[in-house]
Amino acid sequence: MMDNGTHLAFALERAAQDLRTSGEHESVFRYEPLTGIDQSYEIRLSPSRSTTPPYGGYVIVTGKNGGGTGFQDRSIYIARRFEISKSGAAAQITLRKNGERIEVVGVE
Repeated sequence: MMDNGTHLAFALERAAQDLRTSGEHESVFRYEPLTGIDQSYEIRLSPSRSTTPPYGGYVIVTGKNGGGTGFQDRSIYIARRFEISKSGAAAQITLRKNGERIEVVGVE
């Protein structure tokens, strides 16, 4: 069974691929935990340790089906530590192209 951390990692990979193939420089995508937004949850992203793939870093999403993973490290660079708490709302995650690298630059 998938947990919220793995769910976010897959969402990050999909969003990175979409941005990579688009003509855009930046994109924002909406993230909801597996069981929806009718809950309180936290998102914690730890910064990448390398500037080349695999980047490292770790994503954790709490709430129902909470969990964490480093799965996204093949395609996403996490520029700095992000920690947010949400309740009854989706998170907005901003990705930006930096050369060939796709970076997480905002989490709201």
